[in-house]
Amino acid sequence: MTDEIRLTGLTIRGFHGVFDFEKRDGQDFVVDVVLRGDLSLPAATDDLADTIDYGTLADDLAGIVAGEPYDLIEALAGALADRCLASCAEVEVTVRKPQAPIAHAFTDVAVTVRRTRAHTRTRAATQAPAQIPAGGMLSPRWRAVIALGANLGDALATLQDAAHALDLHPRIDVVAGSPVYVTVPVGGIDQPDFHNAAVIVDTTLPPHQLLAVCQGIEVGAGRTREVRWGPRTLDLDVVHVRTSLDAGNVPGTEAGDVPGTEAEDMPGPDPSAAEVRLDDHVLTLPHPRAGERAFVLAPWADLQADALVDTPRGPEPIATALALSEDAEGVRRTDAVVWTADHGGPASASEGDGG
Repeated sequence: MTDEIRLTGLTIRGFHGVFDFEKRDGQDFVVDVVLRGDLSLPAATDDLADTIDYGTLADDLAGIVAGEPYDLIEALAGALADRCLASCAEVEVTVRKPQAPIAHAFTDVAVTVRRTRAHTRTRAATQAPAQIPAGGMLSPRWRAVIALGANLGDALATLQDAAHALDLHPRIDVVAGSPVYVTVPVGGIDQPDFHNAAVIVDTTLPPHQLLAVCQGIEVGAGRTREVRWGPRTLDLDVVHVRTSLDAGNVPGTEAGDVPGTEAEDMPGPDPSAAEVRLDDHVLTLPHPRAGERAFVLAPWADLQADALVDTPRGPEPIATALALSEDAEGVRRTDAVVWTADHGGPASASEGDGG
């Protein structure tokens, strides 16, 4: 028996449509979602951490509707389904467009898509070129660096589970994972040490949608956003994104440098790839403080030793930024790894000093 969570009538103004005036003037879109899965655990525990926070989900879906414009509501519905699959195994999404430009009396126009993690991932992996619309292009791909942090509960397992959850998403592939670092907290709040790591992902999700997926994984781990610099069950930050992937190695990474990774398994960005720069109320890229934080730079440098990062002093090699970061002495590498290419799941259950 499959349980359901329903969110209906979510009404958000968006700018989707094939006509210029639709993208200019906008109109209201109405979203209904049905999330399916096993709700026996939250029914027994009565704990929000054991279920889907539909308030946060509604915020994320609203951000997608109000964000990047699509020509078709089919594409919008697919993007919303992708976000939902970060929180559940099966979803049904209906997008309604009651103000669609139709020259006849009508009540509504709606598209419904049904997706499962397993089916969507298999379909994406096996789609033949003939299925790409005539005159269309392959979906654009992005390479992103995602920083992970946690300091509550079994923090190491939480990071490894989060990396695995990213890789399970049908439009995200984790291609490399760093060693895990133990970090002294900053900000003057009395709390446990953090565990930090980084992963590199290839994705067909635009940056805002990738962020929404990360936030969904945070919510699934019980994340709440209450105290700045405070304890975190899980924190996922999109810190850097590039476009236009091509074959090659992850810059600065040699085979065997990071346990569980091989250079030939990690396609890198085209040398002419563009760095994505964004600054809006939802997302800033590159992350505005990543170049000052050793707990971000150290695991990132393990994966991309030749990376250039933004700092208050200007762009710098990541090794230089790491050496000059104020918290560098509070970061200690362990033997644990956040993700391995062999199986994509939790990489290690042990922790110790690394070398």
